[in-house]
Amino acid sequence: MYLFAIIVIALFAMFGVIIGVQNAAPVEVHILGKVFNPSLIVVMIMAFAGGAILAFILAIIDEIKLRARLGRQQKEIENLQKELGTFKTMPTDEERE
Repeated sequence: MYLFAIIVIALFAMFGVIIGVQNAAPVEVHILGKVFNPSLIVVMIMAFAGGAILAFILAIIDEIKLRARLGRQQKEIENLQKELGTFKTMPTDEERE
């Protein structure tokens, strides 16, 4: 499995290099009234990096929500186990008579 992952990563890297070499032409990028002239591959890498950062931030937010929910559910389980313990120690109707 490790070898398969290395092969897939190498293929993606080669694909990225091919795209980068073929898209080295400068392009105009207008940001907040300013004009920049980076190569197209730089713009593509920046867009990819921006998307990866946004996905990472959203994943962290989701992880925080899941951990909070897990904590609440663990507290509820503890409370229910305590309640169950009190029911187990209660005398039955036969014992009361």
